[in-house]
Formats: sequence, C-alpha cells, structure tokens
Amino acid sequence: MKRNSDFTELADDALINLIKSHNQLAFVCIYDRYWSEMYACAFHIFPHRETCEDLIHDVFLYLWTSRERIEIKSLRDYLYIAIKNKSLNKIRAQKHLVELTEDEHEQIGSTSNSEEQMMVKEINTLFERGMLSLPEKCREILFLSRKENLSNKEIASRLNIAPKTVENQINIALRKIRLLMGDFLFFYFIYFFFG
Repeated sequence: MKRNSDFTELADDALINLIKSHNQLAFVCIYDRYWSEMYACAFHIFPHRETCEDLIHDVFLYLWTSRERIEIKSLRDYLYIAIKNKSLNKIRAQKHLVELTEDEHEQIGSTSNSEEQMMVKEINTLFERGMLSLPEKCREILFLSRKENLSNKEIASRLNIAPKTVENQINIALRKIRLLMGDFLFFYFIYFFFG
C-alpha cells in the first residue's frame, strides 16, 4: 500500500484522477499541499483563525464529496477561487444578519444601538475619513463609482476623461483607503455596502 509520501511528487492532475477513484491518501496530499495557501487567502479577507479553518474544511469537504463529477483544469486556481468565494460569502452572510437585526429593531421600535450597528457606524466613519483624505478628483470618481453606481465609461463621459483614467483613479483611491482601514475592515466595508 502506498504511503502519503509516495504522492508528494505527483502533479495536481494525477492527484485529482486518484481522488476520483476514491484514493484518500491522494486527497490528504492535496490538503497538505494547499492548506497553507488557502489559509493565507482566507485570512487576508477574513482574519479570524477558527473561521478560516472552518471555511477551508468546507471547501475540502465539497471537493471530496463532489470528486466524481467535478471537473478541474487547475487545482490551485480552483481552490483559490473556492476559498475566496467562501470567505466573501461569509462576509455577505454577516451583512444579511446585520440587516435582519436592523429590521427587527425597526419592527419593535427599539432605539438602542446594537454592537453590529456600532461597528457599521465606525467602519463607515473610517471609510468616509479615507474618502476625505483623497485628492478632490479621485474622491469624486470614487463617489460616482461606489455611491451612484456609475460605470467607468459613464464616469469618463460625465467628467470628460478617459475610461482608463477613471479605472486608475478608482484603484488608487481604494488602495489608499485600504491602507487606512486595514484589509479586514476594507473588505467588510466593500461587501457590506457595495456587495
């Protein structure tokens, strides 16, 4: 019987073929090979150790239970996209919970602020502070993009500039705000308010 170490030199496509044949050692090899990369990706978006571990577990559980029907061209790309989507879905799920909490507060006429509402207010304040730190044109472009939901082409037409300039200004603005807020709060804000 092969040991796990016998699989470490195999290419990803060979390992995929083996797990399709129910080979558990090949699966363990894939897990060992990609766990740390997936953790780094998840932690970059959602910096909570136990949550990241749960998300990775969910991705690998799906990979194993779907092994016979799943078609994977690049295992690294598949796992990267899967863990990224799981992490972002977790943020969206939290957004939904906060919205439900706010709706329930309205229904019962509560005037007290929950921890979630306080956090949202603080995150919004940080984002607004970041917006104010931007040059005027950069701030205007980001406002039109994120608050008025205009496309880059529409913004370019309105401001009489090139669409590429709009794209560059948005990237610069988001990079500066991300530095100010930190990765977690930045991604939380983007998906909470614009997701």
